Amino acid sequence: MKLRKIFPAAIPVIVAVLFLAAISNNAYYLTIFVFCGIYVIAVSGLDILFGYSGQISLGHAMFYASGAYTSGILTTKFGVNPWLAILAGLLVTALLSFIVALPASRLVHQFLALLTIAAGNMMYVFLSKATSITNAMAGIRQIPDLSIFGYELHSNLSFAIFTLLAVFLFLFIKLRLINSSTGRAFMAIRENTTAAGGMGINVRKYKIMAFIISALFTSFAGSMYTHFVGYISPETFESSLSTMLMTMLLFGGMGNTAGPILGAVVIAVINESLQSFNTYKTLLYGILILVAVLFMPRGCYGLVTDLGIKIKTLSRKLVKKNVKN
Repeated sequence: MKLRKIFPAAIPVIVAVLFLAAISNNAYYLTIFVFCGIYVIAVSGLDILFGYSGQISLGHAMFYASGAYTSGILTTKFGVNPWLAILAGLLVTALLSFIVALPASRLVHQFLALLTIAAGNMMYVFLSKATSITNAMAGIRQIPDLSIFGYELHSNLSFAIFTLLAVFLFLFIKLRLINSSTGRAFMAIRENTTAAGGMGINVRKYKIMAFIISALFTSFAGSMYTHFVGYISPETFESSLSTMLMTMLLFGGMGNTAGPILGAVVIAVINESLQSFNTYKTLLYGILILVAVLFMPRGCYGLVTDLGIKIKTLSRKLVKKNVKN
């Protein structure tokens, strides 16, 4: 029985490790692999907020930026250890997300979306204008590499291995959270806020909690981006980043583990392939969101799941028909 549970979970791990081994000598593919992993963590966090607790956010780039800039500023200007800087980024993001979540927990639908858009734009303006803190549009350069027990993650391969381990860790945390009483409270709020409150669930408390946890996932992803690229500037954290994260979630499918992974990987690869058409990226995201909403309400994961069910049903009918004959 235990093997039946462990084996399906081990398949993605084995596939990811084998794929990483296959591209280990190609710096370009390793770079894309790292970006895919970073986006998987960020989108999985967004899924906790939108997919499980039903709160939309179109300004999640602010949390990506808070982790990135806190880590970048502390390591370059104050010489803080990168891991301590990442921890500080998580604390700053927790505070920021709490401030945003307080009014957000009382809003729904388009009002919540507008609030998060406004908060994201405020963060972008701050990054662009606060020269003494963020170095404004010039950005922050020469951000140090991460190191583990004295071993610097300088090469693309070493950082790709770290990214893979980080993805597994955050997916494990997400699964534990969703399968806990907190996760069940999130889903109850998503389905019916009034009914959830009637069952004794503190709706506002859990909405704020979902916001903070989601932001922490995204903050860590932002810090990873900072130490991998070694340079950050406000252009990276424009509203288009928030749109891309939401596109990844809707396209892959929300409210499950595989959907955000699928959406993040597919959109990240498409995004990299269309670097020469940078002007039309927002248009592409809009088209993908429309396709997902109109034709794939449960995303690619839901489409694959439904297809699998239909194939199983059809095969059973064929088996029964053959048995009768």
